[in-house]
Amino acid sequence: MNAYESKTLAYCSNVHPGENLDDVIENIRSKFSVVKVQRGLTEMASGLWLSAKAADTLVNSTDEMSRFKRALASSGMLLTSLNGFPFGNFHQDVVKKSVYLPDWAQTERIVYSKNIAKILAECLPEGCEQGAISTLPLGYANVWSHKNQQIAVNQLIELSCFLQKLEQETGKHICFGIEMEPDCVLETTAQLIKFFQGDLLPAAGKMNIKPEQILRYIGCCFDTCHQAVMNENIHHSLTVIETAGIRICKIQISNALSAQITTQQQIKQLTDLFFDVKFLHQTKVFLPKKIKRQDQNITALADLSLAGLVAIFNQTKSAFPELQVKIHYHIPIHQMNFSLDFLSSTQYAILQALDYLNSHEQCRPVLEIETYTWLNFVLDKDDQNKALITGLVNEFTWLQTELAKQNLLD
Repeated sequence: MNAYESKTLAYCSNVHPGENLDDVIENIRSKFSVVKVQRGLTEMASGLWLSAKAADTLVNSTDEMSRFKRALASSGMLLTSLNGFPFGNFHQDVVKKSVYLPDWAQTERIVYSKNIAKILAECLPEGCEQGAISTLPLGYANVWSHKNQQIAVNQLIELSCFLQKLEQETGKHICFGIEMEPDCVLETTAQLIKFFQGDLLPAAGKMNIKPEQILRYIGCCFDTCHQAVMNENIHHSLTVIETAGIRICKIQISNALSAQITTQQQIKQLTDLFFDVKFLHQTKVFLPKKIKRQDQNITALADLSLAGLVAIFNQTKSAFPELQVKIHYHIPIHQMNFSLDFLSSTQYAILQALDYLNSHEQCRPVLEIETYTWLNFVLDKDDQNKALITGLVNEFTWLQTELAKQNLLD
């Protein structure tokens, strides 16, 4: 079996604030390197996030690129993967919907994507010929239009042509994975497949571009938190994506928050603990599994809200006294239980993904832990960095244990 090595597992550096190249390099030296050492490794794969500002600096200065590569080498970072989703400052006071801008209907998105593809191709470790980059699922759904869809399709086709030329010039194969997310244009596996089969591939065909070219360079970044929030069976979702010929180039190992709500008091406790002014936490409300209905999805909230959940609960409690709530809130991947017994996590979704990998030897995407909300859990600001490092290392320990159980760890 083609198993993972400890050093090939990565975590996403969007957990660390830093929009400028200097910040990125400092994060590599003071955080990434410490995680690597505490894991007992001399080198470790990356899940590096580069903002558009940092990427511009690198592609426009050979001196800065050389400085960056020296930092990678001295820190033992194996740059095999980039997070190309957040474009700007991911740790400003309020992020919310701005994380989806610019979207795939805007020129800035493809310029940024080409830049980070060039960076990754130049910085892949010696002997490594493939790299993965995650990108947003076109845009935020409630501001999307048919015109936006057409522009996005054309820009993704243009990106595939750019990546083909990049591979011809460098010998490096870079694949962009579209990362489904709740409330975006592509939030479900069915929508992702429909987009490829009904929009992207037919449009490419009209330009005499073969499906094999598109599918070599444009694929899927599968986030276990996101698809758990959508109530998907992860094993089934991964199966149908690969069956459709879509490359799974990255799996983001992430954990969502789940709650079984029977009282308004529980709603208040939930929102007191997890209300967040910075990030968007899309909330989906379902009927409990014991209630058999074809459509288990009752409704959704654009963000975690006390008033919104109370209103839903009051509207439904006479017919359905219990509701299952799943929240797009990235909690530590090893966390399954809480002090409040009505709260739990979607860790089962991660285990379903590992089970899929165990039974599908041909599928070996980049594995990247993404818990970008760690700083929300670290309340002691004086000891924040130490607690963050400890938390990240604990996540790796849990993931390695679960991979070993599946015979997926070398």
